[in-house]
Amino acid sequence: MESTNNVKSIASSIGLILGISLSLFIVLIYAFNLELLTQWYISIIEFLIIVSLGAYACVKAKATFTEPFTFKSAFSAFFISIAIGSIIYTVVNYILFNFVDPEAANYIVEVSIDKMKETMASFGGTQEQINLMVTEMESENQFSLANQAIGLAFKLVFYSVIGLLVALIFKEKSNQAA
Repeated sequence: MESTNNVKSIASSIGLILGISLSLFIVLIYAFNLELLTQWYISIIEFLIIVSLGAYACVKAKATFTEPFTFKSAFSAFFISIAIGSIIYTVVNYILFNFVDPEAANYIVEVSIDKMKETMASFGGTQEQINLMVTEMESENQFSLANQAIGLAFKLVFYSVIGLLVALIFKEKSNQAA
């Protein structure tokens, strides 16, 4: 039972670090160049930060174990840290783009629409398809509470799958014969 509490404690503190790191990341981008939020490589950097700190949570939790580090413990360390960090990050995004600077959200949508038009045109999309996509993007507020919650849910499912793989890597085999 003590080991389970250790995993939760370690994962919670790393989750807090993850949430602060991602929030700082988004605030720095907001402060220096808002258009970066529409770049694909920002998502890759975010992904690497999340997976790295999730794996680090597994390493730290495994180091505190006296008995074999189970799949469940490894997955718990990864998932708890990711969940806490992602929730903090989502709340900061919601506050930043709905209360602090809603105009920044509008700007991001405009830039995203322009990039989508270019991409669809380069892939041979018809003007009708492009107009339909633009209308759809303009009508949906990607920074609304509902859309942020849906995005968080999808993110947690995606990182859970990665967490299963990470847990397989970090788990230890039991010394007990089956």
